[in-house]
Amino acid sequence: MPRLLMLALLACLTVSPAIRSADGEKPGVVFHLNSESSMNRMLAQVARHFAFNPDIRTRIILIGDGVKPALEGAEDTNGGEYSAQMEQLMASGIRIFACEATLDYYSLTKEDLAFGVETVPSGVAALGRLQAREGWGYIKL
Repeated sequence: MPRLLMLALLACLTVSPAIRSADGEKPGVVFHLNSESSMNRMLAQVARHFAFNPDIRTRIILIGDGVKPALEGAEDTNGGEYSAQMEQLMASGIRIFACEATLDYYSLTKEDLAFGVETVPSGVAALGRLQAREGWGYIKL
C-alpha cells in the first residue's frame, strides 16, 4: 500500500497543471476584493505590489460589494472616481475582472462597468482555477 501511495503522489507531481499557466506563461498574483469600503486601499496595495514586482502578472477579481466601485461613475468618499485609479493600473498591464454572477445579483450588466473592466462568469470559480490549476498566488484584500 505505501508503494502505491508513493507512485500516486509522484504521478500527481509530474502531471500537475499548477506548474505553468494555461496560456503557457508563468503564473502571477491574483487579488480578491469583496468589499466596496476597501477599494482605495486595495488599489494602493496593488500599485505597490506592481512597483516592486513589475515582472509578475497581476489580476484583480471583484466579487460581491467589491464590484460596486468598478461601475461607471462610481466615486469614493472623497468624490474621486475609482475608474481613474483603475485605468492607471490597467495601463500597466494589470487586468481587472468583475464577477458576472454578482452583476446579475444586482441587476447590472457588463455595460454598467467602467471602461476596461473585464468580466468572468464566476469570480469564485476564476479564483479557484487560477490557484489550483494555474499556480497563481492569491491575496485577499
